[in-house]
Amino acid sequence: MVKICGPKCSTCCSLLSIWGVVMLLLMGVFFRINALAFIEDVNLKEDFDQDDLDAAYTSVSNNCFIAAGIYLLFAGFSIYQYSVNKRLQYQVD
Repeated sequence: MVKICGPKCSTCCSLLSIWGVVMLLLMGVFFRINALAFIEDVNLKEDFDQDDLDAAYTSVSNNCFIAAGIYLLFAGFSIYQYSVNKRLQYQVD
C-alpha cells in the first residue's frame, strides 16, 4: 500500500482517465469506419488515392486504441490510489 497521490488528485485523475478511455475508443471506432467528420485529422499527401486514405484512417484508429489502453492503465492506477487513500483514512493507528 504505497500512497503516491492524495484522495482529490486520485479522484480527478480517475474521472479524467475514464473519460479519456471512452472518448478515444469512440474516436478509434469512427476512424475505423472512415467517418468523414475526421478527414482533417488524417495525414494525407495532396495527391492521394483510396488505398492511401484507408491506410491513414487505419493508422490513426490504431493510435487511438493504443492511447485508450494507456489511459486504461492510468485509470487503474488512479482507482487503486483512491482505494489506498480510503483504506488509510479509516485505519486506526
